[in-house]
Amino acid sequence: MNVRRLAGCALVVGTIVAAVGYLAANLLAPGSGDEVFRYQNWPLFEGIALVGDVVIALGLPVILTFAGRAPRLHIVGYVGIFAALVMLNVGEGTTEAFVKPYLAGHGGIPAQEPPGFAVFEGVALLALVVGSICLGIAVLRARTLPWWIGIALIVSCLLGALGLPGAWFLVPDGVFFAALFAVGVFALRGRPDRTPTTVGQAAVSAQE
Repeated sequence: MNVRRLAGCALVVGTIVAAVGYLAANLLAPGSGDEVFRYQNWPLFEGIALVGDVVIALGLPVILTFAGRAPRLHIVGYVGIFAALVMLNVGEGTTEAFVKPYLAGHGGIPAQEPPGFAVFEGVALLALVVGSICLGIAVLRARTLPWWIGIALIVSCLLGALGLPGAWFLVPDGVFFAALFAVGVFALRGRPDRTPTTVGQAAVSAQE
């Protein structure tokens, strides 16, 4: 298995594991708000999601192999999504999975966030917005992947900005993971890039 297919496999496996972990944690945990951190299986499910996020981060560079005629947009999109994945899903996710459940059972979770956390979260969210939109546009321009993957990346960002209530807040993440899952599937297939050069060469060959 070459590096591209290995990275594609990481995206496929990582998105499935992360999605299952987040769904289990948020749909099975009773109550709402800080009450969910008292759920005995919360660290387990969130830990599973955390493992999936790490695997996704390892496979994410495969996106750059589909850059085609939009390499700069792909790089900006990749950097933004990678930064948000590490800062939010892995960094903040570790706190959500293990630190807050401990605090919930030992005196309660402090009402005031640590100094600088709002800035940290703001930077991560900005990276996610810029990364998702840029990568979505890059996919549409490069034409090396189906157009709907680019649309899904952009839509996931717009849905996240709406702040959907209840369990519906998982929908943006689901759309985002579905797009990355599809990228992984195409990387596993080893489909050659359909860059303008290769398409043009094919047309010339056909005329000859």
